[in-house]
Amino acid sequence: MFSDVDGGRGRIVVVSGPAGSGRTALLREAVDGLAVPVTLLSAHCSRAEQNLPLGVIRQLFTGAALGPERARHVADLLRRGAQQAEAVADEESAHIGPADAAVAEELWSVVVEISARTPVGIVVDDIRHADAHSLAYLLYFIRRSHTVRTAMVFVESDEMLPVYPLFQDELHQRTDVHYIRLSLLSRAGISAILRERLGHGNSSSVVDSCAEVTGGNPLLVRAFAADVESIAPGTPVSAGEAVGDAFRQAVTLCLRRSGAEALEAARVLALLGDRASPALVGRTLDIGPRTADRLLALLRSTGLVADGGFRHPAVRAAVLAQTPEAVRTGLESRIARVLYDSGAPSPAVAAFLTAAPAPFDVADERWRWAVPVLRDAAELAAAENRVPQATAYLEQAHRAASGGCERSAILVALARLQRRSSPRAALRRLDPVVAHLTSGRFDAAHAAVMVRCLLQDGRHDEARELLRRLDETDGGRGPAAASKRLLGLWLSVSYPGVARGLSADAAPWQSARGPESDGDALRWRATRLLASVLGGAADERSIQEAEQALRIYHVTEHTLEPLTLALSALVYADRAGTASAWCSALLAEAGLAHAPAWRAQLSSLAAQAALRQGMLPDAERYAAAALSGMTAGDWGAEIGAPLATAVLTHLAVGRPDDAGTLLQRPVPAEMHDGRGGLHYRYARGRYCLHTSRPHAALRDFLDCGVLMQRWRMDAPGLVPWRSGAAEALARIGETVRARRLVAEELDMLRAGTPGRSYGVALRTLAAVSRPEQRPEILKEAVDVLRACGDRYELAATLVDIADAHEALGESKRARYAARRARGAAESCGAHGLLARLRPPGTGPAASEAAAGGEPALPGGAELSTAEGKVAALAAMGYSNRDIGRKLHITVSTVEQHLTRVYRKLNVSRRQDLPAPDPRLPVALL
Repeated sequence: MFSDVDGGRGRIVVVSGPAGSGRTALLREAVDGLAVPVTLLSAHCSRAEQNLPLGVIRQLFTGAALGPERARHVADLLRRGAQQAEAVADEESAHIGPADAAVAEELWSVVVEISARTPVGIVVDDIRHADAHSLAYLLYFIRRSHTVRTAMVFVESDEMLPVYPLFQDELHQRTDVHYIRLSLLSRAGISAILRERLGHGNSSSVVDSCAEVTGGNPLLVRAFAADVESIAPGTPVSAGEAVGDAFRQAVTLCLRRSGAEALEAARVLALLGDRASPALVGRTLDIGPRTADRLLALLRSTGLVADGGFRHPAVRAAVLAQTPEAVRTGLESRIARVLYDSGAPSPAVAAFLTAAPAPFDVADERWRWAVPVLRDAAELAAAENRVPQATAYLEQAHRAASGGCERSAILVALARLQRRSSPRAALRRLDPVVAHLTSGRFDAAHAAVMVRCLLQDGRHDEARELLRRLDETDGGRGPAAASKRLLGLWLSVSYPGVARGLSADAAPWQSARGPESDGDALRWRATRLLASVLGGAADERSIQEAEQALRIYHVTEHTLEPLTLALSALVYADRAGTASAWCSALLAEAGLAHAPAWRAQLSSLAAQAALRQGMLPDAERYAAAALSGMTAGDWGAEIGAPLATAVLTHLAVGRPDDAGTLLQRPVPAEMHDGRGGLHYRYARGRYCLHTSRPHAALRDFLDCGVLMQRWRMDAPGLVPWRSGAAEALARIGETVRARRLVAEELDMLRAGTPGRSYGVALRTLAAVSRPEQRPEILKEAVDVLRACGDRYELAATLVDIADAHEALGESKRARYAARRARGAAESCGAHGLLARLRPPGTGPAASEAAAGGEPALPGGAELSTAEGKVAALAAMGYSNRDIGRKLHITVSTVEQHLTRVYRKLNVSRRQDLPAPDPRLPVALL
């Protein structure tokens, strides 16, 4: 076009394209490569100078080669034209009037004068930022250019709405205007730019990564190349890793050049993420759907957006990174409202409400809808174990809430979340609620939660004050009355020492009427089940209901307490095996990964169940997990149960020193107001017995009995204090009193199915009976304990049988019982029991072993060698699987040998096999 100017006709060219497409670079290269002499009048428009009247025209003539007199004349014209433009207040009235036309005509005559000598090139870059009056003058020039040697080049970018539509309209009406539109680069174009910048570093993978993240926008391609240059040579380049500061700045520049509307639309698009749609973008920006579509089309033309979203996550990240915080906060609050009005789920809305510390004005009534949305989203997040998100939602809701009761309710919900990790920290968060309840409006539901937290933390005086106020509230029906009844029942089984001190008349707390709401039904059933177990009134149907609840519910803030109460009921009802299985299942739930306090509480119950099954390694592991999962401060007044289990486990495995170390830990005095204090006293009594302090042990056991009878939970399954006291009394010579206590315990247990507690009581009865009575009593205890599955108590009873036969002078039976006891003790890790047995290497058996023989059964001459081996090992307490492994035969072969042995010796079970006879050596492997 410049070359054709010499023909005497003017030329007009419009170069357009999306932001960053290289329009200015093309113009610069075209001007630099001109082969003909041209007088160039150029101007570069800027948004900053858009309000300067005739600013663009002033730039054009400032660079013209004019003589001094002509230059002064042009300056006067520009000054006069600017003064006339300033007098026009409305841009739409900036048409050429007579005065303006006179100035424009004289300026155009200057151009014509120059064109007489050389062709004139009028170049205006980024014309969309030109002031309106300059555009009016340019139109005046265009209309007169067809006979003058001029080439006019206007560079414009894609935009939503032109500042001066008349300019574009008139250009589009002309037939002599040539349009050059730049598009995004092809892969070959991208490769060429990268080759120019990176040389041999521009591999195929780098080109692919660049195309993926830039879409071929030249500005972004060059920025991508600049970031790649900063990466160490030889390092593989991916689309995301190559994005650096240069790319992020180029994205922002590209959006700014696309216009303020496009920049704001891009920010909304980035914030919406996967939820983005033209409708949501339009509603957020308060524009119509067609305008929103045009904005998104404009963004697509830059290569930043594709398929309704950003081309690459790196582009979205760059947009967000370059968005000022205040702007982002405002957009997020608008998006939240739009999503709320469109019926979006609460979590989607809450994500924008919590994105900034204060995205909305909490004093504005128009935002009152935000608090329920945040609380609902928090509840859903907590149910999905997204604790940090739930906490963020509730904290934002607390900042936005206005009333004291509403803020207290939110703090209670926050405390429930925090109790997953630290009960003590949760209670500190609730201190404002305590003050509110004691001095302000009283809320029964909040008071019930606070009482539980205060009791666990050992703040029993404050808990009693709340209970006193709760006790003074009117009864009747409704949620408050239901909360009161449920709390009273819970106190009676968890902190009976506090419950009894609350009111002289305990009847209201023990009301048979259930909760008013379904939400408390599970808690009510579990608490009543535990109360019935502790009161000795539980039946099989109640136990089955507990198992059904454990089968249905998962661990949440609302189910943890009733589930632990149900597990405790199973343990105290001598269903330790069932409780152990459910503890393992609950501990395996994924949600507990973010709830160390929950894991600690369930581990404590799992340790109790494992100990009552005689699974000492498991009990030791679970007890350690319980004590390490929460600090002593977090356990608070409930530390008694895990400490007691750990002490009893250490005694059983033969580490009394470790048990003593645990008992030296300071414990809160308030612990003894609760059920955990009973476990602690009993464990301390067992330790005193083990360390030969029967009087101290007796005091602990009797204190347990006094409290359990006072609290109406005198159940041997809780702690068998009578058996413990009987052992202590026997040690100090009061056997008559000891037998009376054991007889009482057995009478209490005979009403139900014989279980672990019954077997333990029988073992204690044998200890305080005459020597000749002990073997038969102990055999009954063995049958009971074997049926209930307590391997430790079974092993202990077998040790007692060995001692009983030895006391009667029945050495052969004593050795046989000792062998069985040793096998049972070894199988459960009861090293403390092994120490009571005759150590290997001493006594008659050692000399026989030294002679090269092993004991065989009496009558072994009637048995084959293989049968004798199997029978001898069976009599020593080995299982069929162990016998097969030891003799390298199958379990089926072992069973066949035992069948023949039973027939030859006229016995029906392995317990009736006689002790191996050492005088008949059988070469066992």
